Amino acid sequence: MGRLPLSTLALGAVLEGSHDYVFVDGNVDRNAYESITKLLRSSQEKIILAVSVMPGTQMLNAIAHCKTWKSRFPKMTIIWGGYFPSMHAEAALNSDYVDYVVRGQGERSLPKFLENILADNPPSEVENTSYKIDGNFIHNPELPIYDPNERPPLPFHRINMDDYALPTFIGSRTFCHESSVGCPHKCNFCGVVDVFHSRWKAETPERTLQTVQLLKSRYGLNGIEFHDSDFFVSESRVAALAKGLIGFNLQWWGEGRVDTLLNYAPETWELMKRSGLRMIFFGAESGLDETLKLMDKGGVTREKTKSIASLCAKYDIQSEFSFVMGANPTRTEEDIDATIDLMYELEEINPRSQMHPFIYTPVPFGTIYDNAVEGGLNYPKNLDEWATHEWAQYTLRRNPHTPWLTPRLYKKIINFRAVHQSYYPKTNDRTLAPWKISFLRNLSSWRYKSRIFTGAYELRLFLRLLTKSQPSFEGF
Repeated sequence: MGRLPLSTLALGAVLEGSHDYVFVDGNVDRNAYESITKLLRSSQEKIILAVSVMPGTQMLNAIAHCKTWKSRFPKMTIIWGGYFPSMHAEAALNSDYVDYVVRGQGERSLPKFLENILADNPPSEVENTSYKIDGNFIHNPELPIYDPNERPPLPFHRINMDDYALPTFIGSRTFCHESSVGCPHKCNFCGVVDVFHSRWKAETPERTLQTVQLLKSRYGLNGIEFHDSDFFVSESRVAALAKGLIGFNLQWWGEGRVDTLLNYAPETWELMKRSGLRMIFFGAESGLDETLKLMDKGGVTREKTKSIASLCAKYDIQSEFSFVMGANPTRTEEDIDATIDLMYELEEINPRSQMHPFIYTPVPFGTIYDNAVEGGLNYPKNLDEWATHEWAQYTLRRNPHTPWLTPRLYKKIINFRAVHQSYYPKTNDRTLAPWKISFLRNLSSWRYKSRIFTGAYELRLFLRLLTKSQPSFEGF
């Protein structure tokens, strides 16, 4: 089971009725390679394989599989889209098995691209498209952000929706939806900013509520995750949505900014609570205000993060915080220690909080990235280099290639993370049996309470043995 493939469904929506296509979702079909190979082998038409590629395991699988498919079906056209090729288009095109890249959104570019390719015309007039001619890279101009209100309905009938009805803490049949595209903020560690350039457009509340109604009446939805990069940008829009959701008798989850939600009126918080809001995901990122400024986090500060945890506790809404540890080039250990301290404080303020400590991995823009480049960071020039062990570890967030994060500090983060993940397993994870949660918590209790993280080998071992991590399949 997996979460709805919203990006590819969006592309299917604009192709519906004009082009024949087949979905293969590797997050659900664990034999996706064989499924696609069978389709390629049986096709008598001109073959175009469009691959959505995220950094991480998706990228590594896409490299290996596309390389094999191109050798077996050399006349096939392979086009990559998604976050990875949008940020590293030239590396993708430097590889013999990727013919074209669509950068950013593809709703308007892909249909036009298909018309050109099927007519044996070059995509020279297709916006958002990159390709290579005689060793030269061509990057066609980028379109304005696509208004999701103009998109036809998502073609849910093309997939088996039972594969995506997940049992979660908000419902036994939880689906996801993205009610807006892009993000208006400028956080310089985030790939969303690099791809959407701080642009944002949202569905009308009426359109979003229509989708919720469809998922509920036709597919049995009783919980919904809004996967917007920032669901809470507009208070008036959120208030209208919350008012509409009250009648659906379900629970929901969304992601927002600390500073934005602190400015919401008490009436809006009451409305969100009544509508079934169960948890909000916040990017807290660091416990050091200097690092937050380096990250261009706007008005987010350590004290404001503590205030939002308190506000969520007041309205009985769980607060979920992510942290990007090791991002400060000059005060690295101080940043790590301050972030750990902040997590402890947040858990005291709202004991039902959830923490997600990650290791900072540069995206190709911003001040911190520039520091990494000055320190020797140099991205691979083609996909075969990205597939090497060294860069595979980078894209899996296990070796960030930031010169300031020494092996000792890296171990400090992963040992803390093992202790914390064991003592505070995610309450929204329905894949972990109660006995496993109890075992891990008891085993890690003395370390968490005494703050002894060094050499947490036993916890790292049991976490690997007892938990199944979704990012093995789904990565950013």
